[in-house]
Amino acid sequence: MHKADLLKERIKKAALMVPLFLFLLLVGVWLSDHGMGIPCVFYSLTGLQCPGCGVTRMFSALFKGDFSAAYHSNAAIFLLLPILAGIGCYASVHWLKTGSWAFPRWMDWLIAVCAVFLIGFAVMRNLNVLI
Repeated sequence: MHKADLLKERIKKAALMVPLFLFLLLVGVWLSDHGMGIPCVFYSLTGLQCPGCGVTRMFSALFKGDFSAAYHSNAAIFLLLPILAGIGCYASVHWLKTGSWAFPRWMDWLIAVCAVFLIGFAVMRNLNVLI
């Protein structure tokens, strides 16, 4: 198969995934707005907040332009959002061009730093160190 054909196939796959991702995001926001939310399995089992607890509320607040509420719903993800969006865009473009999800070493380090930050945030949040 030619390189151009492979690129077309990957673009078709991406064209199917993007609307699905956006639909799921909007459903989560809608559920959050109507008081239902998406239950966190980790919180249900342990009573502790995971690094992602509050993300649905954060996106709901962001869609309304309420940055303060978004920050207070999940400060870590809110602060990392530009970096995470950049990682997602880079990974998507890289996959479209090469068909590989393998990241360069610097990207692996950036993802590891983000993961450590999120784990530290979760620990601090559950120790009530954060406001």
